[in-house]
Amino acid sequence: MPDRKPGLSPQNLKAPLQPGAPRPSASSASSTTSTTSEPVASILLVDDHRPNLIALEAVLDPLKQRLVTAQSGEEALEHLTREEFALILMDVKMRGIDGFETAARVRGLDQARHTPIIFISGLPEDEERLYRGYGAGAVDYVVKPFNPDILRAKVAVFVELHRRAEQIKRQEAALRQLERQASDEVFRRIMDTSMMGLLFSDYEGRVIEANDSFLSLVGYTRDDLKEGRLNWQQLSPPEYEHVHHDAVNELNIHGVTKQFEKEYIRKDGRRVAVLVGSARIESQRRNLTYVLDISERKRAEANVSLLAGAGEILSSSLDFRETLGQLARLVVPLLADWCAVDIQGQDGAIQRVAVQHNDPAKVELVRQIEEQYPVDPASPSGVPHVLRTGQTEWLPDITDELLVAHARDEQHLRIARELGLRSYVVVPLAARGRVLGAMTLAHAASGRRYTKADVQFAEELARRAALSVDNALLFEREVTVRKEVETLAEELKHSEAQFRLLAETMPQLVWTNRPDGHHEYFNQRWYDYTGLTPEDTGGEGWSRIIHPEEHEQAIETWRQSLRTGEPYENQCRLRRADGVYRWFIGRAVASRDGAGRIVRWFGTYTDIDDQKRAEEERQRLVQALERSNKELDQFAYVTSHDLKAPLRGIANLSQWIEEDLADKMTAESRKQLDLLRGRVHRLENLIDGILSYSRAGRIREKPETIDVGKLLREIVELLAPPPETRVEIAPDMPVLVTERAPLQQTFLNLISNALKHAGRADPEVRIGARDAGPFWEFSVSDNGAGIAPEYHDRIWGIFQTLKARDKVEGTGIGLSVVQKIVQSKGARAWVESSVGAGATFRFTWPKLEAREPSSPG
Repeated sequence: MPDRKPGLSPQNLKAPLQPGAPRPSASSASSTTSTTSEPVASILLVDDHRPNLIALEAVLDPLKQRLVTAQSGEEALEHLTREEFALILMDVKMRGIDGFETAARVRGLDQARHTPIIFISGLPEDEERLYRGYGAGAVDYVVKPFNPDILRAKVAVFVELHRRAEQIKRQEAALRQLERQASDEVFRRIMDTSMMGLLFSDYEGRVIEANDSFLSLVGYTRDDLKEGRLNWQQLSPPEYEHVHHDAVNELNIHGVTKQFEKEYIRKDGRRVAVLVGSARIESQRRNLTYVLDISERKRAEANVSLLAGAGEILSSSLDFRETLGQLARLVVPLLADWCAVDIQGQDGAIQRVAVQHNDPAKVELVRQIEEQYPVDPASPSGVPHVLRTGQTEWLPDITDELLVAHARDEQHLRIARELGLRSYVVVPLAARGRVLGAMTLAHAASGRRYTKADVQFAEELARRAALSVDNALLFEREVTVRKEVETLAEELKHSEAQFRLLAETMPQLVWTNRPDGHHEYFNQRWYDYTGLTPEDTGGEGWSRIIHPEEHEQAIETWRQSLRTGEPYENQCRLRRADGVYRWFIGRAVASRDGAGRIVRWFGTYTDIDDQKRAEEERQRLVQALERSNKELDQFAYVTSHDLKAPLRGIANLSQWIEEDLADKMTAESRKQLDLLRGRVHRLENLIDGILSYSRAGRIREKPETIDVGKLLREIVELLAPPPETRVEIAPDMPVLVTERAPLQQTFLNLISNALKHAGRADPEVRIGARDAGPFWEFSVSDNGAGIAPEYHDRIWGIFQTLKARDKVEGTGIGLSVVQKIVQSKGARAWVESSVGAGATFRFTWPKLEAREPSSPG
């Protein structure tokens, strides 16, 4: 692309445009620069609808780039002949020449042939249109309505690529200017500050001096430079010998070389693509060489070329196995040293349809592994894992330790080592919400490593491949279904009598319609039920028997099916011959010929009146049950209040009697009064326990975010155990979105139960949690006397205690409340214990609430 920008001095080399910088106006020149920012890129927006252009300008305004608009393909071409653009965003459907034709003409302009084009279309996504867009040279195809953030991100990528290309031009111009100045001071400044690699070498090719950018580029240290370990023979791959020879000849003749591309071998053996230019300084008998890392640019160019080639392959045939094989051959070695494509069948079986390696001998090793060590569909990694999850698996570095860990035996390890894999990525082939297969890419002998950018590109390539596979599968299914329909239509054509015989014996009201919806047949059961005659049902006369309340909806639903060809289904009441209405469900499907045209509608009306009445009765019973629950809660509250009142009176009277007869009462009398008050207190607790048990699992509240660790600390503080008691809460308690009261009551009952039955001077309670899939499993352990196995089921029953209630304070309701609450959550509770070994009570709790809570009752 011609460089239309002025020459740059070192002062022009500024940082990229920062967020918040002033946005250039549309009238400013494409090379407008700020004193504090990079040159602003020009973006051409093409759409014949002005509101669309305004919307695009609003979306792209945050990028702070220069936006130029054109309302036709002709106007866009005029802009492109006058100036250069970083990117073209163009509508497909326009008056005059459309987007596809405009793109073809753009590719014919020398100054614009390489300008990236993104098509924007308001039409639904269509595979043929996508292939045509990519074939016209587009780098992307966006369908409205689009996500503004995604569009901005895509545009920002191309702006950044343009910015880097412009930066290269500016730095080249700056270097030429510096060469002309031939000042040691300027050379030193540029050597120290330039982002570009700069070095001096003697006429024998030894590197004498180099800046940090060059040393970082090739992976050598300044000590390596001082010790003379850098020379062109080490850095230049053998296949570039002729390039090096031509450059030396050009230096000898002209004193300067043209820019040329090649690769350098880094100290670690990897290769890096570079842009190189040299100038001879005769007075110092040495050469000045500048080196620019163009790996990203080369990768981007290769990716664009690869996507274009992939588009041609994927659109060339509906035989997806053949196209995937060609795609694997295209990918190797551009994107991988080894590529394999697997497809998942409808039965879940994994079938490898393509495998390619840059070393044909290694393909046999791959096949050997497949035969001797079949893939485990349940494997937690690799292709099976990607197929199950639809998520990319990426391993930047494959170490020998990893090979050892995954090898099934010594031979498996040997073969894996022979493959020499160094980095790999497995991407899903996903289309329309389904994972169809997976593509595995690996680097080996080349020593390359997959970066995040490589992974994103592989995902895009896999997405396009998946669309091609899905399209082929849809075509195969369409052909199969079409043949089946043709066969069925032919059979129906020759079996009309059999159909009518079947229709006359069915309990439903059976009917058929012509494609236009006109009824042509009703079975005898229809006439018997409706009391109508064939003359009465002509046209839409049949609809007179539909209840007035459902008539309009039934007719509109039927007309909708006629318009779309979709199956008809509707519930309505139909009038019987005696005037009684009964509920029916009507269903109809279209029979089509080999060309997909509807030839007949087949329908039935099935009596569902009994089911509807049963459903209404069920709803009535549910409502009655809800009312009963509310009344039960009110009764329980009133009853508990009325029962507690006389108990409090008894407790108060016993206290007064003890106070009045304090000097006359014997120790035995006081003991009896204490026993009396204890029984009263226990009876109050029993009433509270019964009330809690009756409500457990029924009363629901709004879920909220609960920090279980904080909740447990509050419960322990509420229970206030004696100082000698040790309560240990595990540090990794989860945060749940659930109802607070049921969880709080469950923990409160279990912890208080552990403290109550400790039976020792140094009681300990430990509370833990672990992830159990859809549940969290909690545990409350103690160091008490333990529970014999034969009592593990009994303790969950209401009023069940293992010791006499006079010996231990308790109602025997606490654990039954826990069980009822936990079961209401679809979970379970159990105990693990033996005599003398303490007890561990466990219960599970769902990570997600099963349903929205209702009001109490």
